[in-house]
Amino acid sequence: MLQMLDNERLCRVGPGTPGGELFRSVWLPALLSSQLSEPGCSPVRLRLLGEDLVAYRDFSGTVGIVQSTCAHRLAPLYYGRVEEKGIRCAYHGWLYDETGQCLEMMNEPNKAICVKVKIKAYKSIEKADIIWIYMGSDDPPALPKFPWMDLPTTRRNASVWLQESNWLQGAEGEIDSSHVSILHSNQNTTTTSAVHREWSGIDKTPKLFIHETPVGFLSIARRNANDKFYWRVTQWMLPMFSSVPSYQFPIGGRAYVPIDDENVYNWDFNYDIDRDFSKEFQELVDNWLGFPPESTYRSYRLNTGSVIDTWIPVRRFDNDYLIDRRMQREVNMSGLHGLNDQDRCMQEGMSRIVNRSLEFPVAADRSIMTARRRILDTIASPDSLAAFRDAVRDGSAFGVRPLDVVSEVDGVPSLVEHFKEEMRLN
Repeated sequence: MLQMLDNERLCRVGPGTPGGELFRSVWLPALLSSQLSEPGCSPVRLRLLGEDLVAYRDFSGTVGIVQSTCAHRLAPLYYGRVEEKGIRCAYHGWLYDETGQCLEMMNEPNKAICVKVKIKAYKSIEKADIIWIYMGSDDPPALPKFPWMDLPTTRRNASVWLQESNWLQGAEGEIDSSHVSILHSNQNTTTTSAVHREWSGIDKTPKLFIHETPVGFLSIARRNANDKFYWRVTQWMLPMFSSVPSYQFPIGGRAYVPIDDENVYNWDFNYDIDRDFSKEFQELVDNWLGFPPESTYRSYRLNTGSVIDTWIPVRRFDNDYLIDRRMQREVNMSGLHGLNDQDRCMQEGMSRIVNRSLEFPVAADRSIMTARRRILDTIASPDSLAAFRDAVRDGSAFGVRPLDVVSEVDGVPSLVEHFKEEMRLN
């Protein structure tokens, strides 16, 4: 059970909040490069950490991410004209570059005023077909050195879509090992045996362990596998990155980037170090059975009133996620189509911000309790936050890998030592 004050500290991410400062300590995926497909294309509306922003690619190819409104009369820059050096407000012609500096004012003859006008703008970097944003006020750290960042496009992918809940409700799902054997079960096994081995469907009460790391922890599940043990080790990294193991399919990963306190961008990453994606995996993706869910790219007005441009899931709360009760009786536990549809149904259904003081945690929630504690400890003081920033400064802390293995090893210390190099642990 979590006290209400701690729940508030975990969930609130707006400017000036402890949680907001945590997210402003790392580079965040902001949008896919394909959303700004060419110089001069239509801008993209986005909202991050409670701030309304607009992203554009000027005619020189430079990406800018600036506040959503013009400094003059707060007209929306989304309807502005993208030019060689920036974006120009269509109302009175004020032109801004990627640093937020005003370069021209069509309705003001005193050009010296331009140098005094600067709107909020954030640093961005384009890498792995993703536009990353750093929203901190200090010098940014290195980009996270995820194992997939430099792989060819045939061995990695990324997708993003809207989830209408607080960010933590999504992030906690990635380290909730026991739900996989139940929510995602399909005729007494898991939805896809290429992600989990058969033991996930057979042993529904895994033994759960924690191994702390400099920027998070290993969320470890051990299931019985005849005379051996089936180990699944998820890497969880503050503030909300995870790397999830897979048996035969590519390794998965998530990032829950807060739009605001009540909405989140759900990012999914998949990669295979050694080979191109298989036909079987691509079929899973094409049929919306895994991640991402079936979605439509469009503008969408959030419950907060802000408008964003992103992928909106087809199966949503307002159509009951197209639940099929016959399927639920005869095929799977949920009656829902794909893995993310199943997850979102549970996580959005908790309400926008779940009241964790009403929960009844059990042993299966150990990883979730650990994550909450690590976040609260990290944002407890300026010194603890500074220590986290030092730990992620060179980006190497994010270069770890998850683990899916059947082994005779039966203890966590032995497991970590034996597979340390495979997991890229320091």
